[in-house]
Amino acid sequence: MSTPAPPPRHLPHDGPATPSNQFDGRQAARLRAAVSADLLPQERASADALVMTAWLTAEQRALYAPSLGSGPGTEEFAQRLADERRVVLEEGADPVEDELESAEQAERAARQLPLRLVEAVLLVVAFGLALITMVQSLRSDAAEIADRLPEQGVALLVLAVVCGLLAALVGAVATRRRDRMLLDWAVSRPGQLGRGLPLRRPLQGDSAGPAVARSLGPALLVGAGVLLIVAGAALLLISPMLGDLGGYSVWAPWLLGGGFAALLVAVALVYIRSRRVRQISRRSRAAQWVGPTPLSEEPPAV
Repeated sequence: MSTPAPPPRHLPHDGPATPSNQFDGRQAARLRAAVSADLLPQERASADALVMTAWLTAEQRALYAPSLGSGPGTEEFAQRLADERRVVLEEGADPVEDELESAEQAERAARQLPLRLVEAVLLVVAFGLALITMVQSLRSDAAEIADRLPEQGVALLVLAVVCGLLAALVGAVATRRRDRMLLDWAVSRPGQLGRGLPLRRPLQGDSAGPAVARSLGPALLVGAGVLLIVAGAALLLISPMLGDLGGYSVWAPWLLGGGFAALLVAVALVYIRSRRVRQISRRSRAAQWVGPTPLSEEPPAV
């Protein structure tokens, strides 16, 4: 009678579970705050498990729970996943023969090519409309700057902005769907979340549409806000001396309010972006692949 092979080291073994109060109160808050710092394997494993547990859907947790020996509870799942991750970080993971090939196939299946093509077309249209408006404005012989804008210039610029926003939306949806498919692949393989995901292109990778929107959006809002505030202030200063100015004076408060609103939205977008960057950093670390080499000999790049 042959002796059954022992399970890989990174899979949970029968034994005492992690104490139930490990993720309670201030301990959980400290782990979340320190996730991007240099931590001991046990602390990092707990932080990675918290981030990954929150990232997975309920269906994905239910699919992976049997390999952890975990029940349906979220806290128990996080504790078991922390144990699995800690063993990998401390001792390295046992080699899995088809891991890299399977990950490559999963990446190819999750490329989202139709959505990427739609995103590229929308970006090309947006840049084309903006370029046409600029070229027509430069070719105009009008003396005033306001008169240089072509007749359909405002409509073209609005269409360019709409196409850019749609490209950002499509790109974000494509990235989200890709991440979800790759996480589905990971939870279908016992021990994979503890090992991490060996991907060529990391999860949450921004494409051109969202990157352009996040870069230009706040800058455009700040520029528009400053222009609106200057125009509104000029109308308020000039109207007492020159009269009603053809009825434009009534727009001064609206211009000032719109300018301040644009500045507030720009600040809010920058704040949201900074929080998003921190979240991406935490998730990237939680999904970082740890190969068969022990961490003490060859630590993975962070």
